[in-house]
Amino acid sequence: MRQERLAILKAMSEKFDVPAVLVYSCAWRKENFRYLTGLNFYGSNAMVLYLRDTGEVFMFLSSPYDESRAGAELKGVQGFLPMNGRGLSLARLLESRNIKALGLSGGGLFPAPQAKALRDRGVEFKSAEGFIERIRYRKTAEEVECLRAAVHLADRAFPVFVDAISRGLNEFRIVAEVEYALKKMGAEDNFMLISTGRKEVYGMTPPMNRVAKPGDLVLTELTPQLNGWWCQICRTVVKGEPSGVQKRIFDIFMEAEEAGLALTRPGVNITEVAKAENDVFRKYGYGDYITSRYTRVRGHGHGMHLDEAPTVNEGVDLVIEEGMVIVIHPNTYNPETGYMVMGDPVVVTKDGNRMLSTTERRLFQAE
Repeated sequence: MRQERLAILKAMSEKFDVPAVLVYSCAWRKENFRYLTGLNFYGSNAMVLYLRDTGEVFMFLSSPYDESRAGAELKGVQGFLPMNGRGLSLARLLESRNIKALGLSGGGLFPAPQAKALRDRGVEFKSAEGFIERIRYRKTAEEVECLRAAVHLADRAFPVFVDAISRGLNEFRIVAEVEYALKKMGAEDNFMLISTGRKEVYGMTPPMNRVAKPGDLVLTELTPQLNGWWCQICRTVVKGEPSGVQKRIFDIFMEAEEAGLALTRPGVNITEVAKAENDVFRKYGYGDYITSRYTRVRGHGHGMHLDEAPTVNEGVDLVIEEGMVIVIHPNTYNPETGYMVMGDPVVVTKDGNRMLSTTERRLFQAE
């Protein structure tokens, strides 16, 4: 474990004034464990325990396979001991060290039987939620390059998406083609939303047996994962020649994204970014379609989870800082065309922001 990651655990214990902190991750929310250790795991869960007085760090893994991999990869790392339920249990370890208070991160997913076992031994929990997540908002130069590499896979896979639409494939097969291309490129995973149709489409969905007809919109949110890092682009494709209405409405989405991007810089409250995007829709008379009934967010953070904080929405009180990576996407329903999407990730720089994706920003056409 890197020293800067150990420093996070130490600072966490000091902030919450507890003798130990526990960071819990389950199979579908691995990001904090991976952020601290640099390791993926394949079992049901994994935990990192830090003891404040001694500075010791223990790792608990639910799978013998994970334990063997971690032991090999972390061999010789001082103070980092791979352990799982077959050995010394977490409850017994805390009891042996007379630890009665524990700062817990990931408590909403922590197994109830394990929590009961600790409480039965007199251990009190103190919530440490948000501490690691807040640190993860700002990316190092190395982490930005990891995100750039991930979105580069999306850039390379997007032409596969357009070509599959042109060939008349249904959504299941379109997703299969994109997934196959991404895995060949080295992607660990891919979170992909898609939808096909017109005014009846109120949002993106998992794939269905739909095939685009001439004039239909086909949308995607393409989010590959590479080395633990997720990064996405959002694009809209028209099957055949776009109509004048589709072009006009898409221009509004482009204007909204530009308005959000223009305000994405250090010192700006993120609520102002969302307001700038929403104001474009209000200007053209579509203010009713920027509510939670028709859309979720105007963007969000990127990193080791596919949909990270901070959320870009009006009412979110957070000042943007240099080093944050945020995708700006004014995705929402429009009564004249149906749902449309347009979005790109940027890294916040000293004076503004820098685009990480390279896919052209326009309304695409599939023959």
